[in-house]
Amino acid sequence: MKKLYSLIISLSLLSWHSATAQGSDTLLFENFENDPESYIPLTFASGDDQTWINYDADQYNDASGASRPGEWFLSLGFADVDSSDSVYMSNSWTTPPDQVANYLILPPINIVDTTAMLSWSSAPRQTPRYLDGYFVVISTSCNAEDCFPDTLFRAAEYLSVGPLEPDSGFSHYNFSPGFVHGADGTYIQYDNDSARFIGILQPQTVSLAAYAGQTVYIAFVHGSTDDNLISVDDILVTGTEMTGIEEQADKGGLNLYPNPASSYTVVEWQIGHTSAVTMKIYDASGSLVKSIPCGVRVKGHHQMKLNTADLLPGTYNVVLEKGEGRTVLPLTIQ
Repeated sequence: MKKLYSLIISLSLLSWHSATAQGSDTLLFENFENDPESYIPLTFASGDDQTWINYDADQYNDASGASRPGEWFLSLGFADVDSSDSVYMSNSWTTPPDQVANYLILPPINIVDTTAMLSWSSAPRQTPRYLDGYFVVISTSCNAEDCFPDTLFRAAEYLSVGPLEPDSGFSHYNFSPGFVHGADGTYIQYDNDSARFIGILQPQTVSLAAYAGQTVYIAFVHGSTDDNLISVDDILVTGTEMTGIEEQADKGGLNLYPNPASSYTVVEWQIGHTSAVTMKIYDASGSLVKSIPCGVRVKGHHQMKLNTADLLPGTYNVVLEKGEGRTVLPLTIQ
C-alpha cells in the first residue's frame, strides 16, 4: 500500500514538471526544505507586503499539551511515506476551542495570461473524525486579513458524527462544505481505528486563468474549530513570466518597467538560491540616493514596486545586491 501511494504522488509531481517543461515558467515554488523562519516573517500583513507573511490572527493558545505554536510552523509530514518531508503545519486544537485563523500569505505574483496554475499538496493529521479544514483564497488588491474576496479551494472540516458501528465509513460523519480528505479511500494511512486515519499529502491544483493580467496575493487560511492539525507542502505557481515592455536581454535577471519612469517603476529579478536582497539607487555622479532592504528571498522570480516620485529627472543606476553578486541597470526618471 505504501508503494502505491508513493507511486501516485510521484506521478502527480511528474505531471507538474511536465507542464513546466511544456512551456510554463515557474513563478513561485516553496517546499519548506529550508527553514522558512529566515524569509517568512511572523507578522501581520500590512496590505502591500512584497514577501511571504505568516500571521496568527486568532492568537489562541495550544490545548493539545504539545506546546504547538499558534502560527504556521515547520515540521515533518504525518504519514509514514511523508515522514521525511518538511511541511508547514497549523494547529486548531486550541483554548478557547473556537475557529482559528492562521494565514500563510504568498508574495504578490503577476498573472500574465490564462495559463497560470496554482498547485500544492496537503494532509490532515486525522480523518474523518477531527478532520481539519482550510481555505485557499486570493486577492487582486492587497494582502491584509480582510482583503481576500475569492475562494479558490475549500477543504472540509469535521463537524459531528452519528452512531458508530465497528466498520463505520465516512458516511457516518458530518462535514462542512468542501473537499473531504480520504472520503474516496485514497491518501490515508490506517492508524489502529477507522475513525482517525492519518492523512497522506495529496496534490491539489486550481487554475488562475480568471486573474490574467492582474497581480494577485494568495493565502492558505487554516480555519478549523477544535480539530487537530493540517499541513501544506510543495506550493507551486506556474504560468508565463512577465518580461515588461523592455526587450529582455541578459541583465542577470533584472528588469525595470516602465523605464523611463515618473512616479514609480516595477523591479523584477531572479535569484538562483535563497539569499538576502538589497536594492540601491545611485545618481549620475555615483552618489547613493536610496537603499531598500528587500529581506531574504527564496530562489525564483520576485518583483517589487519602487517609488520614484521623489527622484529628480535624470539618469540613475539601479543596483540589485544578492548572494550571487551585483546586477546594475540604468533607470531614466522623466
